[in-house]
Amino acid sequence: MRIGELSRRTGISASRIRFYERHQVVPVADRGQNGYRDYPETAVKRLKLINDAQQLGFSLKEVRAFLDDAAPSFPSRAATIEALRRKIADIDQHLKEVRARRGRITNLLKEIGG
Repeated sequence: MRIGELSRRTGISASRIRFYERHQVVPVADRGQNGYRDYPETAVKRLKLINDAQQLGFSLKEVRAFLDDAAPSFPSRAATIEALRRKIADIDQHLKEVRARRGRITNLLKEIGG
C-alpha cells in the first residue's frame, strides 16, 4: 500500500511515517518501479503500536528497542507487560524527583517570605 493509504488507515501523517522510517522505528518501505513506497499490511499494526506507545510516554529509543527485541513478529504479551512495568517504574521515579524539587522550591519560598 502507498503511504497515503497507510496514513489514512492509521491516522498518522505521511511526514510522520517518513520520520519514523528515518529514525529506524519503521522499516524502510520497498519501492515500486514507479518509485513510490510500498508498505506491507503489517505496517498498519506496527504504526498503531508505535503511536499508542508514544502517547503513553515511550521514547522513540524505547519503542525501537521494544520492537527490535520482538522482530520479526510483534512483542509477546510478556514482553509488553514488562515494558509497561518498566515505564510505570520510570514514571514513579520521575514523580518522586518532581515532588522533591517541589518541596525544595516550597522551602525556598518560605525562607524568603514568599
